[in-house]
Amino acid sequence: MKALLLKPSIEQRIQHLSSGLSPLNRRGDHGSVLGSRGKVVMHRSLPSNIILAVLLAIVILQISGIDRPVASPQSRQLVYLPLVLQAQSPLSPTNTPSPTPTLTPTDTPSPTPPTVPPPSTYSLRFYGNGVNDIDRVKIPLVSGSTALPVNIGATDFTLEFWMRFAPNENQSGPCNEENDTWINGNIIFDRDIFGTPDYGDFGISLYGNRIAFGVHNGSNGMTICSNTPLSANTWHHIAVTRSTGGTMRIFVNGNLERQITNGPAGDISYRVGRSITGSYVNEPYLVIGAEKHDYDRNAYPSFSGWIDEVRLSKVVRYSSSFTPPNSPFSTDANTVGLYHFDEGSGNTVLDASNASGGPSHGILNYGGSPAGPIYDPTIKRY
Repeated sequence: MKALLLKPSIEQRIQHLSSGLSPLNRRGDHGSVLGSRGKVVMHRSLPSNIILAVLLAIVILQISGIDRPVASPQSRQLVYLPLVLQAQSPLSPTNTPSPTPTLTPTDTPSPTPPTVPPPSTYSLRFYGNGVNDIDRVKIPLVSGSTALPVNIGATDFTLEFWMRFAPNENQSGPCNEENDTWINGNIIFDRDIFGTPDYGDFGISLYGNRIAFGVHNGSNGMTICSNTPLSANTWHHIAVTRSTGGTMRIFVNGNLERQITNGPAGDISYRVGRSITGSYVNEPYLVIGAEKHDYDRNAYPSFSGWIDEVRLSKVVRYSSSFTPPNSPFSTDANTVGLYHFDEGSGNTVLDASNASGGPSHGILNYGGSPAGPIYDPTIKRY
């Protein structure tokens, strides 16, 4: 191998770096010399960062060709001079950061959806099944040997409520004003006595899309019909009034639709202690949404639709047209039964009237196909 010439600049720079601040041509205790195999033996300990910088600089110079040893023109072979750094004292250890622990992933359970309070108001949706004592609300008129406040008819009274129905679900009609023809409509309220009553009875139905209101006093009966057909998919406020002198009225959405003054007079309440007629055990009940006896669902059909906010009063509240209430019914001294239908579940329908002698809570009998009645949180009046 041919002899190599080391450029002075590389040697001088190495000596300068290895000797700290000494002059470039200085030799001795603070200098460096080339060993017999081309090693640079350093006689002074350098800081570790200076050593690393020197090594990096030499590597860069060798790769880039700057200050590289030059061979004679006859050969391009290069001999690189490795550096062996010999320290007089051990290098100070560097602080090695502790490795970040790797966390083992755990299965995170899906968040539980927040509990959303149920709607606070509902209506009752009936389906007109008309069989087996289901799809209806039954309000008892007596408790033992005592009449409950909801047993109206001995004095003047008002029965009012909100109703709605879907098209083509109530096919009775047309409404005829005769004796007890109200029972041929789709029955909404049934306070009937099977056979001839000893006191009396009454009922309300949707008869050919008109409201039919009938009363019987044990001797004669009369049904009257509202004048204006009710439209489907619309909430309607209905009120009927009856006085013991025989005056009967029907109000639809606050308008006086029909009245007579010569209807059946006298007491038409349910008589406490009377014997049940045969197997017709629903006689001592006011039944909502169905024909109470399930006698013949085709001849005496039940109502299919929504009912909300029922109030019974022991006075005639309306004698002429009025503006229907724009909020849920409230109770007063004349209220004997008040049903908001806001329970949402269960088979007890609460009476909120606070009437003396009450309450007159109802029983919800669920069933049929479709099964009803159901609490509807969406289609409701209040």
